[in-house]
Amino acid sequence: MSLFDKFQPIAAARQALADSGVASINVVMERVLSPTEALINGRRTILAGTNNYLGLTFHPECVEAACRALREEGTGTTGSRAANGNYDGHVALERELADFFGVRSVIVFSTGYVANLGMISTLTGPGDVLLIDADSHASIYDGCRLSGAEVIRFRHNDPADLDKRLRRLGERAARTIVIVEGIYSMFGDRAPLAEIAAVKRRHGAYLLVDEAHSLGVLGDHGRGRAEEAGVEADVDFIIGTFSKSLGA
Repeated sequence: MSLFDKFQPIAAARQALADSGVASINVVMERVLSPTEALINGRRTILAGTNNYLGLTFHPECVEAACRALREEGTGTTGSRAANGNYDGHVALERELADFFGVRSVIVFSTGYVANLGMISTLTGPGDVLLIDADSHASIYDGCRLSGAEVIRFRHNDPADLDKRLRRLGERAARTIVIVEGIYSMFGDRAPLAEIAAVKRRHGAYLLVDEAHSLGVLGDHGRGRAEEAGVEADVDFIIGTFSKSLGA
């Protein structure tokens, strides 16, 4: 058996779909016409699954700001931020985000996926515990694997199950990060953050909330599910992304 033999069933299924005229993985958009429409197979098509929640990708100020950045900074940083790719714009953005969320500091990553990967694997290691909602995003799972910490799952949106598992950890709860999403990407349901925050507070654990789908959408100021639930002071770490509500 060769390295690629295991992919033959997948390739055959994809080819069968292609032969039937059905897109096997995704559709190809010839042109995006607006925040809600695209040209697909020559037809105007409504984008019912877009993450462009606030429609900012076509906002004139956003488009002009992007063009101005290209003219002034070029098409790339040509280096990592640890070397020669750290621009004053990055630093200013982090300061503005820190002010917006009312936190001490912010780190900007290249993608939301990498933000979860980098934060989780940096904060924890062997001897620590990551207590995550069973329906967490793949980036959370990958960050947990990379960390080397013990990973425990609790039932989706179940504060009682979370409480039981933290109680079992005893003193180890002080080395535990509870990880949830503000709005879950697959089903769109909200995390019961008020109850989850109360549980983590009772056991002395930490709380990380991935606000990728709730940033800009929930809360009086758009800070996400934690603001909406009134528990921002109980959230120790926040993850967000520019690729959805913020139109980047």
